Amino acid sequence: MKTKILIKNGTVIDGTGNPRYTADILVEEDKIVKIGNISDEDGAEVIDASGLVAAPGFIDTHSHSDLQILVNPEVAPKVMQGITTEILGQDGISMAPLPVEYISPWRKNLAGLDGDSDKINWEYKNTEGYLKMLEEVKPGLNECYLVPHGNIRMEAMGLENRLPDEEELQKMRDITRREMEAGAIGLSTGLIYMPCAYSEAKEI
Repeated sequence: MKTKILIKNGTVIDGTGNPRYTADILVEEDKIVKIGNISDEDGAEVIDASGLVAAPGFIDTHSHSDLQILVNPEVAPKVMQGITTEILGQDGISMAPLPVEYISPWRKNLAGLDGDSDKINWEYKNTEGYLKMLEEVKPGLNECYLVPHGNIRMEAMGLENRLPDEEELQKMRDITRREMEAGAIGLSTGLIYMPCAYSEAKEI
């Protein structure tokens, strides 16, 4: 038997720009199957949304939950704001890729934006490993990840304050391709953050 939820009398703001309106919403399993004036549905859990707004989930397009989502996967403060999706990997410095030899200095570099924790295994190495950890904790939100320029640079040439040579630049391209194929949805940079700040436009 399908799981059914009937949300009654909510104020619907559907994100299309149309005026708000009062309606009922029928959800079966994980899909909205009907919006309108719906009589009681057999077997449905009924939620009275009178005086409340029903809207599509919000997207946090600039999130720094990259580490906290692994430690507190329910992320209740965001869920309570109506956020259902967030985009991690911001500002060119984040969790992956992370060569094992740079774990200690990178944790210090990342702490200002994402915090720090001894509750995770930091030897996940790359985006594939990081996304696998995300999947295992079953986060309360949909998660998307941008591969960070600073992490790519670190794997290709360390944390030195200099420009890359052609071989290192090609290595950055190869790393970016690998991380995108592993599941990243794009690239981020943050030219005020180390080591992104050491780069020039040609590198980006």
